[in-house]
Amino acid sequence: MICEMCGAESEAIEPRKISGSVLQLCSNCAGLGKEPTYRESIGHRAFVAQTLEKRQQKTRYKEMESDDVLIGNLGSVVRKAREKMNLDHATLASKISEKKSILTSVEAGNMSPNEKLTKKLENFLKIKLTEKVEAVEISSSKSSGESLTMGDLIKQAMEKE
Repeated sequence: MICEMCGAESEAIEPRKISGSVLQLCSNCAGLGKEPTYRESIGHRAFVAQTLEKRQQKTRYKEMESDDVLIGNLGSVVRKAREKMNLDHATLASKISEKKSILTSVEAGNMSPNEKLTKKLENFLKIKLTEKVEAVEISSSKSSGESLTMGDLIKQAMEKE
């Protein structure tokens, strides 16, 4: 292989970090740089691919675990249940320890309640705000182990032109 610093042909090429870049250097030039970290030694492209794969795995499991989804007409259901119990926004807010503005936003449909607020509303108003949905397995778009990079997308776009 060829040393990226001096251009000499060498059998023993090793990665070294010089001025923020990881270069493949011969044994003579290797003393000029530092030992790169694991992330730097495998290369930015490979590290990004590994990170994206891990993120995709986390997302896949998160979607499988969560099989409850908020109903579409959540705001009107909350409003009707509150009015049925003859409560105003301020009273309901104090009973469930939430801000009045948050309740009005949820009822208006401007805000989706988090899981904690959803449970509070369901328990106090005795209503159901979530519905079960079946989990769908996410399949990988590429069968090989490599991930698509920005460079690959640019090459594909240039080939089409």
